[in-house]
Amino acid sequence: MRRLVTGLLMAASLPALADGQATLESRSDQGSATMQVRWAGDDLRMDFPQQAQAGFMLLKDGKGYMVSQMQGQTMVMDMARLRDMAEGMGGDKAAAGLTSQQAEAIDALEATGERETIAGLEGERYRLQWTDKAGNAHDDELVLSDDPRVRELMAAFHAYQQTMTGEPDPIATTLEERGLGMLRFGERFRIAELSGETPAASLFVLPEDAMTFEDMLRSTISE
Repeated sequence: MRRLVTGLLMAASLPALADGQATLESRSDQGSATMQVRWAGDDLRMDFPQQAQAGFMLLKDGKGYMVSQMQGQTMVMDMARLRDMAEGMGGDKAAAGLTSQQAEAIDALEATGERETIAGLEGERYRLQWTDKAGNAHDDELVLSDDPRVRELMAAFHAYQQTMTGEPDPIATTLEERGLGMLRFGERFRIAELSGETPAASLFVLPEDAMTFEDMLRSTISE
């Protein structure tokens, strides 16, 4: 799941979003995964049909959340607060394993002149060379499109990513400048289905009577 989310977060952003739904697929050494994504305006929800225990991710009113079940109790984690807590508890070491998945700089992004159709949309292949936060160099093939729905989807992911990291992604920034969105990122992920259908508003409502991460910590300490 981490590879799927990380690959998708490398995306272009728009100042305003419309509505849509998408099914995304990823591949890794651990196998394949599917994500169902729905967005309306600036709100985004990500579900993992194959991993029901993973709960879902939500971007609501500019804030990122992880909603999951723990011992029969619904728990809502504010991603920005979780990041701050991790940093205060030595999170730099905990995050070290993720640095190879996060871009530090874009070294080159060049069109190959080849076309590829994904989810019924024609895109252009690009060669992306980038350096991660651990200093490692990467060379990947992307398929990019200027279709508004693709750009909206990537914009929503970029917004959620910033709630987790507190900073913009350089790949996202580069794509934004070129007016492009991502249909495929190497073998990490691809869009399987994409539509402009408006999802139900109830999908973007945080559950009532949910326990926060802070509540869970206080409960654990008091026991």
